[in-house]
Amino acid sequence: MEPRAEFRGRAKEEERARATILNVNDTPAVLYLTSRILSAAGYHVVEATSGTEALRLAGGRPDMVLLDVHLPDVDGYEVCRRLRAREETRDLLIAHLSAVSVSREDRLRGLAQGADAYWTTPMGDDELLANVEALLRLQSRAQAAVHARDEFLSIAAHELRTPLTALRLNLERLVHHLTRVPGDTVARRTVEASTTPALRQMVRLQQLLDTLLDVSRVGSRKLRLDIEVFDLAEAAREVAGRLAMSARAAGTELSLALPLGPALLMGDRLRLEQVISNLLANAFRYGDSKPIWLTVEEHPDALWLSVTDQGIGIAKQDQARIFNRFERASSTGRADGLGLGLFIAREIVVAHGGTLSVESEPGQGATFHVTLPRHRTAAY
Repeated sequence: MEPRAEFRGRAKEEERARATILNVNDTPAVLYLTSRILSAAGYHVVEATSGTEALRLAGGRPDMVLLDVHLPDVDGYEVCRRLRAREETRDLLIAHLSAVSVSREDRLRGLAQGADAYWTTPMGDDELLANVEALLRLQSRAQAAVHARDEFLSIAAHELRTPLTALRLNLERLVHHLTRVPGDTVARRTVEASTTPALRQMVRLQQLLDTLLDVSRVGSRKLRLDIEVFDLAEAAREVAGRLAMSARAAGTELSLALPLGPALLMGDRLRLEQVISNLLANAFRYGDSKPIWLTVEEHPDALWLSVTDQGIGIAKQDQARIFNRFERASSTGRADGLGLGLFIAREIVVAHGGTLSVESEPGQGATFHVTLPRHRTAAY
């Protein structure tokens, strides 16, 4: 066996070993053979010979329940229904396996009672294992999606709480001054000291909410583009000017390399400015306070835009992942940002018929490349 194939085989065995299957069947020979097949494939098998025993053992939350329909006390349909009715077992993975109830009506009844699959025998060993693995894969993907959702909600709550807390404190400070000062006049400087930071936090809240709205629009394919002919170099210069304060706060110097004349493009200026802003914000965050370059280049059929930093860099295995939702360019444990900037940037670029890619090595910074066709014949 090749080393790579052997490694894949071991990885699959390790994955199986982590899965526990509750095998429920009152026919000793079938119970024994099925358990032996599953055990030989690396699964941990727990056995039950009645519906009552299955209901009790299911409380231990196995990864999967392989459930015979015909049982001596409570039939498999009722066992499945009761498992779905109990809070602690309602999300278990349940597959009926029957050699007797094999009609279409039997399968419909089993699925209607809450089973995730209904298999009939005779079935080959490899077919049984393939079905089990497929069902477990679907469960794993669903669990990963739930985990991503929960992580996102945690991050979003953290990001929203920060400006809300600052906004509340500044408004409370203003109210405190108003209650302490006699009469109806409060010094302008006192009012500005509380309201100016409060307004900044409101802007930050608006930006976070706009980001979440963009994700919703992208997910439902409702990202509308307002197409016009505009100068991409001018747009890049304006974005850089707006983010000059952010660059100083990050302790970095932002340099521009732009064409001398207009770099005309047919596209949505506001959305593409958002792309530039997201790429620069990413560079400020991970650029290690070193110089950053924003470049626009003209080519006959396309414009190239790039943002280069000299920061911590991105490992090869992470360079595709960072364009997904709720991912970050670093695994250093930082919790700032929603992990949506690069995802939204890529979706906007793709909507324009372009591409967004990254070149990077750990410790040597990163360059994000945007290629945008100057003219599109396809509908936006």
